[in-house]
Amino acid sequence: MRKMRAFVVSPVYPPEPIVSSQTSTQLVEELMRRGHQVTVITAFPSKPAGKLYAGYRRRLMERQRTKAGLDVVRCFSFLSTESRMASRLLENLSFGVTSSLALLVARRPDVIYANTWPIVATGLVNLVAHLRRIPMVISVQDVYPESLVSQQRLGANHLLIRAMRWLDQMIARNCQEIIVISESFASVYRNRRHIPTDRVHYVPNWGDHTAIIPGDERASFFRASHNIPEHAFVVMYGGNVGMAARVEVVVEAFHYLQTSQDIYLVIAGDGSSLATCRQLANQLDVQRIIFHSPWLSAETSMALSAADVLVLPTRGEQSLASVPSKLITYLFAAKPVIALALPESDLARSIERAGCGWVIAPDQPELLADQIRVALDTVIGERDRLGQRGRAFALQHFSSEVCLSQIMNVISRAASAGGRSHESYGS
Repeated sequence: MRKMRAFVVSPVYPPEPIVSSQTSTQLVEELMRRGHQVTVITAFPSKPAGKLYAGYRRRLMERQRTKAGLDVVRCFSFLSTESRMASRLLENLSFGVTSSLALLVARRPDVIYANTWPIVATGLVNLVAHLRRIPMVISVQDVYPESLVSQQRLGANHLLIRAMRWLDQMIARNCQEIIVISESFASVYRNRRHIPTDRVHYVPNWGDHTAIIPGDERASFFRASHNIPEHAFVVMYGGNVGMAARVEVVVEAFHYLQTSQDIYLVIAGDGSSLATCRQLANQLDVQRIIFHSPWLSAETSMALSAADVLVLPTRGEQSLASVPSKLITYLFAAKPVIALALPESDLARSIERAGCGWVIAPDQPELLADQIRVALDTVIGERDRLGQRGRAFALQHFSSEVCLSQIMNVISRAASAGGRSHESYGS
């Protein structure tokens, strides 16, 4: 493989603990391990709470070089502290402008890999790539505007939705290659966006299985730190507490479980809906709900090992438009999973293929309460078998060893094709 100069555009990046931050980091490390020159274009860290991390001060652009020789260009963006369209759009637009400006003035790379915010930021980066004839690979984490419709932010026939769908199609057509994280996303781009099949590649997100130790011995410490009895049955949600997850339904479900004194709920994480969940728990006077926030990445293995079952809610039709990355972490933890998703979604299919838990309809707290009772009544040995099947499935399909090599092949293919086309232009 020839050596290349690669730009990775990822608005979330360490020290942020978001999954996209971790996958982008591992991709960068793999590129550098293979001898390629890499520049990361990212924002100043603020996720998941939407607050600027201590020790950082936002500027238009700030360039740093690590000891390993990695160039990191941090670009200004407005911070989104609430899950509202206006706030998210401003964050998206501002990073799109500054990141594309950074690309415009930089020495021309051989390829751009963009795992950035959809349509606006992606579109601006794509425009610069098109103008400079740089082959671009995009990673599609959520299908927009379909995701907005599933969250009921806008109607399916809204003028803005139609415009966004057209823009997304134009962006996709201008990209050398497209990476999607689910088979249903691949279907959208092949059948609705009319992108040639050989340019759309299904590569799921992945996780670091070595960071999650099933049965972590520190689980008892986690329980004790929150006064959870060792014999108690613990239901846990761990991840971003945002609008798409609708963690409120889990809080509502516990309203129907108050007579079961041995059941506890732990909500571990941060996000735009965390305050709403706290208020709802107080309003319903729900007991035995514990909020563990902030949730440090170093605590992930310990916290998940303290659970008996992990719950993964989605809102409405959101499961058709996105695949929650927390599923991978859940499976590596070797715990059974209750997923609230539509049966035709990739999330539901993954649970069923892995044989690691249960899938129920979203947005129904009474149904979730009933399913939690089923999990409670399931013997410990069977719950352990469900969890082990989930981990085995994740190791086979969602490990970095499997997924990173596939992405590297796509990036190399894009750079090679771009090089041939630029030679024909006389570049």
